[in-house]
Amino acid sequence: DEYGGNTENRMRILVEIYNGIVDEVGKNYPITAKLQTQDFVEDGLKLDEGKTITEKLVDLGFAAIEPSGGSAEISRLFKIRYPAAKVQSQEDENYFLPAVRELKPIMKESKMILMGGVRNPITAEKLLQENITDFIAISRPLICEPDLPNRWKEGDLTPPLCNSCNSCFFSTGSGIVACTVKDKLVQERLNK
Repeated sequence: DEYGGNTENRMRILVEIYNGIVDEVGKNYPITAKLQTQDFVEDGLKLDEGKTITEKLVDLGFAAIEPSGGSAEISRLFKIRYPAAKVQSQEDENYFLPAVRELKPIMKESKMILMGGVRNPITAEKLLQENITDFIAISRPLICEPDLPNRWKEGDLTPPLCNSCNSCFFSTGSGIVACTVKDKLVQERLNK
């Protein structure tokens, strides 16, 4: 159909949604997209096609793009790999950093948002200062520690307690987002 097949057709829904929002709120309202730029499966969406889509969305007028990726196939394996996968470098910790580095040069006036595995406030600040990204997005660590930004702001720069076990990710279908690390900490406090 008109929404499948080639890249142009598959991004049609994004263009229609963007134009519909602009019709309602005007061009001066910032519209952002968390965008699947690769899915890490054979014969799937590759970063070069994600880059083409990003470029078109930037030209359309999106204020910011947050590159993401993965698939249901990868998600099933994710729980097995993490936290067993040891973070050995900045690239391992911030797992969408390679995509951000690839896409940032085409962003023009649009902003880049890095998400995915951001665990070190010093590294995050460095990436911002070096203009590698314009914003940092954090999710799972905030489920575990909602006060994490305040802790970092107050000078406690230890990494979040979140160990990327993905219990929060795999609990979302239940209607309740669970964090086994947080639950364990609460139980420890109650037992004191």
